[in-house]
Amino acid sequence: MFGVTQINNSKNKPTVIAVSAARVGSVNEVILMQAKTEIKHGQSGSMEYILRSLVAKSDHGVVKVAPGIASRILDELNFPGQRKIDSRRIYGHEHAISKGHWMESYSIHFAALPDGRIWLVDGQHRLAAIAQQQSLVGVTIRIIDVDSEKEARDFYAGFDGKGSVRTNAQILDAVGISDALGLSARMTRAVYEAAPLLMNKLEPLAGSINMKKNPAMYLQSNRLALVTEWANQALEYDTITKKAGKGLYEKLRKTGPVAIALYTLRHQPARAKEFWSGVANNDGLRRGDPRHTLIQDFGVRDINSGSIRQRVQQSALAWNAFCEGRDLKIIKCITGAPIVVWGTPLNGKGGK
Repeated sequence: MFGVTQINNSKNKPTVIAVSAARVGSVNEVILMQAKTEIKHGQSGSMEYILRSLVAKSDHGVVKVAPGIASRILDELNFPGQRKIDSRRIYGHEHAISKGHWMESYSIHFAALPDGRIWLVDGQHRLAAIAQQQSLVGVTIRIIDVDSEKEARDFYAGFDGKGSVRTNAQILDAVGISDALGLSARMTRAVYEAAPLLMNKLEPLAGSINMKKNPAMYLQSNRLALVTEWANQALEYDTITKKAGKGLYEKLRKTGPVAIALYTLRHQPARAKEFWSGVANNDGLRRGDPRHTLIQDFGVRDINSGSIRQRVQQSALAWNAFCEGRDLKIIKCITGAPIVVWGTPLNGKGGK
C-alpha cells in the first residue's frame, strides 16, 4: 500500500520500510490525518474529551455549559448534514433563558460512535442560544453509545423527522389552555394560529426573511399569552360560529376571518355581534348584503386559493360595507391596499 516495500536484511535486524519518493507526500498526509484523528477523538483538549469530562462531573447529567463550549460543540461535533439553523427558534430559547423559563431538564442528545467520534443529534438550537449568553447555562446532556454511523443517523432521524415536531394542537393540549379559558379546542387553536396577525396590525408576515426579523410573533409563549388576552372575544365568536352549518363553520374558523372577528368584537362589540351572527346564521340574507357576499366569496376564494392577506381583506371589506350601510356585490382584494377596519384603530385615519 502507498508503494511500500518490506526489506529484510537479516534475521537479527528490524524490518525496514522503504517508501518511494513519489509516495512520501501521501504517507505524510496519512500520518497527519491519523494524528489529527487521535487528537480530535481521544486526547485531552478534544471536544469529545471535554464533553465526557463535563458529563462525568455533572449532577445526574445536568451540566453548566459555557458559551464558548457551546460554540465548539456546534463547530466540532454537529451532526454531518445537520439542518440549517432557524433564528426564530434560537430567539425562543434566548427568551426563555432571559425570562427564567429555561428548563435544564430538557436533554441535549449526542451519539457516541465506536471510533470515538461524538455527534450532536438533537439540541443545536439550544446550544446556539447558549453560545449567545454571557454566563454558564445549565442543560442536561445525554451521550448514547451506538454501534455504527447508520445507527447514529437513524438516531438523528428520530429527532428530526416530521413526526417528531409537535403540532399546534399538541402544544395547546399540553398546556391545557382550552380548559383553563373555557374555550373549545378548535377555537383555541384558531386564535393561536391567528396570533401573529393580531400582533402585527392584521398584516401577515410573508416570507421566511420577514419571519426571522420578527421572531417574537412566532414565540410559543407570546402566542399563548395572546390567546389568554383575546379570550373574551374568542368565547363570543366561538358561541356565534357554532350556529353555522358545517361548511360555513369551517370557513369561519380560518385564520383571516378569526383575526377580523376578534378585532371587531373587541372594538365594536354590538355591531360585530350583529355582523358575525348574520354570517353564521345565513338566514335569508338578501343579495348585496355584505354578509351574503362574504359567504359567497368564501367559496370562490377557496377554489382560487387566495392568500392569507386576501382572507383578511375579504372579511374587512365586508365588515366596512356593512358598517357604512352599503351594498356589496363583489369583494375585490387589491394587492398592497392597506388593511382598513371600520370603527377600530385600523380605520385608516390613524385610529381617530
